[in-house]
Amino acid sequence: MNSPKRWFKIFLVAVTCTTLLSGAAIGTTLVRMALITLAHSAEIIVRVRCIKSEARWESGSIWTFDDLEVIETFKGSPSQRLRIRLAGGRVGHLETKVEGVPHFAPGEELVLFVEHTSAGDYSITGWAQGTFRVHRDTSGEARLTQDTSHLAVFDARTRQFATASIRNISLSEFREKLSAALGAPVPERPEGQR
Repeated sequence: MNSPKRWFKIFLVAVTCTTLLSGAAIGTTLVRMALITLAHSAEIIVRVRCIKSEARWESGSIWTFDDLEVIETFKGSPSQRLRIRLAGGRVGHLETKVEGVPHFAPGEELVLFVEHTSAGDYSITGWAQGTFRVHRDTSGEARLTQDTSHLAVFDARTRQFATASIRNISLSEFREKLSAALGAPVPERPEGQR
């Protein structure tokens, strides 16, 4: 009765329960970053199209790697292709989700605020805050919505959670706002942040 198959099933159930319980205890709190802060924090700001997205194990964790084609550059000097590393993803039957970490689909168009990681590749400044989804309205005009438009983020100034984000603005209006943010002086960190 104690076959290897049975013990393997018991092991899988134990691992699944442990994963589910530990996942429920992990939370993410994003501290609100205004556009000016995002603009000055990011090394690169680009409009891109996702070419490929794949998740894999690395150093005991699941990571998703997105290959992106650069369409337009707003800041920095990126190559024509970028590889973004983000925490979480699905490998086989196992999935790791981290609240606030965006995920992309091949063909999707985005504006991203990007910085180098210690691993030598790139990540997104402020995760969902540095991610703007591009969609087309009925006239075909490109419009942007920040990923945090549905997430409550912590505002250090007011000490409250709010969903204050950029929603459904035209690409040309976004360019103007971004240009003004990049031209403004570097903002000081709110009191209590280091």
